[in-house]
Amino acid sequence: MLCGMTAVMSLAVSCETVLINIPTGITVSEAEVSSLPGTQTVSVKTSGDWVMDLNFAGGEEPWAELSKTEGRGSEDVVLNYEENAGSESRTVRILLTTSEGDYMASMTQAAKSSGGDPDPNPDPDPDDPDTEPSENPGWIELPAFSETEDCHFYWHDMTLKSGKHSRNYSFFWDRENLVAHWVAYPLNDGLIGSGKRTDDWDYDPKVPRDEQPCLFKGYDGEYDRGHQLPSADRYTDNPSTFYFTNMTPQLSGLNQKTWADLEIDVRDWAGSADTLYVVTGCLLEDESDKAYDNNGKAVTVPGAYFKALLWYKASSTYSFGSWTAAGFYFEHRSGASRQIMSIDELEERTGIDFFVNLPSRAGKTTADKVEAAKPGSFWN
Repeated sequence: MLCGMTAVMSLAVSCETVLINIPTGITVSEAEVSSLPGTQTVSVKTSGDWVMDLNFAGGEEPWAELSKTEGRGSEDVVLNYEENAGSESRTVRILLTTSEGDYMASMTQAAKSSGGDPDPNPDPDPDDPDTEPSENPGWIELPAFSETEDCHFYWHDMTLKSGKHSRNYSFFWDRENLVAHWVAYPLNDGLIGSGKRTDDWDYDPKVPRDEQPCLFKGYDGEYDRGHQLPSADRYTDNPSTFYFTNMTPQLSGLNQKTWADLEIDVRDWAGSADTLYVVTGCLLEDESDKAYDNNGKAVTVPGAYFKALLWYKASSTYSFGSWTAAGFYFEHRSGASRQIMSIDELEERTGIDFFVNLPSRAGKTTADKVEAAKPGSFWN
């Protein structure tokens, strides 16, 4: 039985504009945010010239910035903010000056220790059948999903070289077909890190062993142990990329050629971004082919693979308010070529609703445009 992939789980807070302090002039999409880094949409409404500036309460060092500080007429501007690692909340005031008057909005960011963030390391006990994964934390890279008896959501965290704690990757595990329908993760140079491939093949500590394949020696026959999160994307925590839950039985003629070429391109695109949000997955519908693990247990062979990519850079005006996106689709056969398309088209192909939390960061109008847009020359 395949898992229900089309049911949408509401992960994000309301995307409606919240009016703050002043009834006209300027609004920000959320008045209060968690301690995690992120972005908000600041909406300027005026017919003339305007200038914006930020004021940090208590004379703090700047921890947020605007993608644009002056312009003419009504438009949306991106407010990018850093993680709040402190023990107290903090507030930034957004000051708008126009010929019609001065206006102000504000945003308060919770402290890391205030309990406002999801637990970064829920680590349910895989031996306890009553333990359920924590609620979805609502990260931008996550698609919509609905857990079933056979499909469960898990995530891994990691510690960066700087000592900071970070999410690593999330996945939607199918214990009947013994593959993850998708793996989702943020990517940039800092998260990639430096090091070397460990080949430290092992069971995933988050998932019961009897619900995973045994792949110390790989699959039987012609299939590679195909990473969904590539080893070279996570030198910061390379052993976690060799968990058996991160593998699918993938033909070497795809895995080592056109699929590997796309993985290299993904890292290049991440190098030019503040963050590239990645969803890698496979499709199992109508597939009856099986591969076998080291104990003779059957693993469903995917019929297709995909990647959904969402690129963000605060200082960029390349596309819609610093965001641009692309979808990639591969038939599972040796020598298959990449098919590039909009996120909306990839959603139609896969039945998965990608980046459901983007509207809470970029605004619904921008999110809709980003997902509908045909990928431009940036992705070529």
